Amino acid sequence: MGANVVFIATYDTKGLESDYIKKRVIANGALCTTIDVGVGGEPTARPDVPLSKLCEGTEFTVESIHRMPRGQAVAAASNLVERYVDREFKAGRIDAVIGIGGAGGTQIVTQTMRTLPLGLPKLMLSTLASGNTRWYLEDSDIAIMPSIADVAGLNCVTMMIFDRFAALAAKAAQWYSSDFGAHARRLLDRSVLRVGQTMYGTTTKGVTRAREALEAKGYETLVFHASGAGGRAMENLVRDGVIHGVLDMTLAEIGAYLVGGLHNAGPKRLEAAVERKIPMVLVPGAADTIVLPPMDELPDKFKNGRTLNYHNPTMTTMRTNVEENRRIGEFMVEKLKGAGSLAKVLIPRGGLSSIDRPGEIFYLPEANEMLFDTLKQGLAGTGVEVIEDRRHLYDPGFGESAAELLDGMMKEFYKK
Repeated sequence: MGANVVFIATYDTKGLESDYIKKRVIANGALCTTIDVGVGGEPTARPDVPLSKLCEGTEFTVESIHRMPRGQAVAAASNLVERYVDREFKAGRIDAVIGIGGAGGTQIVTQTMRTLPLGLPKLMLSTLASGNTRWYLEDSDIAIMPSIADVAGLNCVTMMIFDRFAALAAKAAQWYSSDFGAHARRLLDRSVLRVGQTMYGTTTKGVTRAREALEAKGYETLVFHASGAGGRAMENLVRDGVIHGVLDMTLAEIGAYLVGGLHNAGPKRLEAAVERKIPMVLVPGAADTIVLPPMDELPDKFKNGRTLNYHNPTMTTMRTNVEENRRIGEFMVEKLKGAGSLAKVLIPRGGLSSIDRPGEIFYLPEANEMLFDTLKQGLAGTGVEVIEDRRHLYDPGFGESAAELLDGMMKEFYKK
């Protein structure tokens, strides 16, 4: 039996297009099972799994969904297809999940995709791919592709896009069917211990030195961009048992959550390692930074009285102030206070990022002092050791010292 692509689409509006893509997937050597999640009326082509099949065993019928306000109907279809695909995946009948859509279709399909595990191919062809896709992707490995033209009709543009999409889907499913098993076994292999790290452009040198030192000691390192999704992805892999220790040297996601920046990882940042009871070293790198939109799109509350840095044409960074650093410290204390000796905090007193040193735009020692004092006072008596180092995050030897600290904790912990 060949690799199977599960294809989710709104057949009430995209039946013709869906049938075309299905035929192209099959022509590229894979099987294709289509699922209808259209909520606006009868399908315009025949799917393999109609909406009525998704409704079986639930409180819903096709008729009741059609009578709902559109938003409620979309939510119902999202939940129904998620339930159905979960069963099919657990039964081993899925090698890739793909979907097409505009706003409603993208929501329905990606909700299901986000529940599926890392590694299973997930391809979304969407009219929204060039906009803000964070709500649809979150911390998943969904690949979202722009449709260029709307997913409406067959023409010289849509057929080219659909053909490419189908070829990618078929090849991805074939890869999963034949090759993913080896990767899955490696993810669960504990013969080599893995360390999760976080990084920014302004913490890269220190993080890289730490990474190289850990790799020289035999660890496998997984580095995550602290973009919000990156921090959540690292925490998920900790919970999944893929990561065995954490050297978290870029904590800007905390400030983004508290202040309102783009790189917001949410309220559960720093929780996974504590929950899993694995070694963790935290360095408050980039706690001086909040990532914001471009200068001409800044929210009004950040336009006056703040230190702003032109990071690049699409991004502004803002220096955290004294009060914000106090709140960041309190957040860290709250998350770490139950970790005991499995967590250590290493403070680079010389500066938290490449632009936090004398003469640089983010140099604000009083804000750093507030962060450091909050951490020391809040973690006193908890068993979490706070170590102060006079060096800057970028100074030679600092990253190596952070790696050495975690290495000692890992050796002690995993000798059991």
